Amino acid sequence: MRRSILLSLTLLFSLTFSAFGAESAKKDAHGAKDAKPGSYEDWCGEHGVPESQDTRCDKSLIPAFKATGDWDEKHGLPKSQCKKCNPKLKIVRPPKGSK
Repeated sequence: MRRSILLSLTLLFSLTFSAFGAESAKKDAHGAKDAKPGSYEDWCGEHGVPESQDTRCDKSLIPAFKATGDWDEKHGLPKSQCKKCNPKLKIVRPPKGSK
């Protein structure tokens, strides 16, 4: 009986701390609004693209991509960011200290 109670409490604490950790990581996943476009700080960790070009975080960017013909209607992303259409596509975060 003691063992099952201890196991239940351990599981409860583990799940609780995992949830808080995931929420914290999600908050840190987005670049600062004042980050210089193309810099290390201009990065959305959640979507793996520069925050200044992330149409999933900022829907107001979509018309600009559409206007330049860089839009994939099927997947709802810029063609230049669509890894479903181009599986070999690599979008790399600039190194720390980049300007």
